[in-house]
Amino acid sequence: MAAARAPLVARYRPVLWEPLPGTGEKLLALLAVQAHETTALALTAATHSIISARRLRQLLGAQRGNSAHGVLRECADYMTQRQQAGLPIDELRPLFKSFEMGPVMVARGWSVDQLLDAAVRSVSVFGSADEIIEESEPANARHSVRTGEFLTLLRRIFVGADQANASRFEVPLSSSGEAPEVVIDYANGPLAVQVTSLPSTRRQAQRTDQEAKSKMLELDMARDHMGGNNFAGTLLFNTDALAEGASAEAREHALAARDQLSRVARYRGLHILEAPTPSAAARLLEQPLPI
Repeated sequence: MAAARAPLVARYRPVLWEPLPGTGEKLLALLAVQAHETTALALTAATHSIISARRLRQLLGAQRGNSAHGVLRECADYMTQRQQAGLPIDELRPLFKSFEMGPVMVARGWSVDQLLDAAVRSVSVFGSADEIIEESEPANARHSVRTGEFLTLLRRIFVGADQANASRFEVPLSSSGEAPEVVIDYANGPLAVQVTSLPSTRRQAQRTDQEAKSKMLELDMARDHMGGNNFAGTLLFNTDALAEGASAEAREHALAARDQLSRVARYRGLHILEAPTPSAAARLLEQPLPI
């Protein structure tokens, strides 16, 4: 029986950088990615800063390392804006002359993080993107990268069936009291769903824990706001980290997080759903839940 192929396919282009001009020593600094036409999962076109501030300070010292980190982020932001304006990866150019564009290549993965890791491994002296890749979202973002991608495709599925379904996503709720506004990832009638992604690495596990508990708190607040009547608060796990072909380490992180967060969700009286893909999630969300 043939092994299942990873569904996420991307074209990527490494960007090399010479931190000490004249030495000829170049590092993989940025990675531009865009969805390949054969991908089965959504992927947002973006350029990622690959070398962390910590690693740059180790390489260049504190002052120059911090300065270099700012330059890399500025260049990554500029290139991301160009990509999201429609510029194809083949025509992408860096902001500064000290950067050199590499060839366009193709990578495949089970998640955005795994795909980036595979791309980094193929062109970098570093062993794993988990150690060096920058977080693609700010620390206060509602969603991790993987959850954001999952919700993007889930929304596309529902909106493709009926444009009016767009109103089910990112639903703000506020009360007349002092409670802050909360946002529900997916709401339809009494169903209120927050989405989180099971981790495949140690660092992702920390982000998942933060994301899931924050969203469960929002469900608690929404339930109070709605008076607890006919409210089906639900936590939906994106379980792509448990897909066939995932490493033993990835499965270990994913299973540990699922066990711990499921206990918290049940204690709070929340329903739990699991889906390995956005299409599977769409089918689940169309089914009635007990209230």
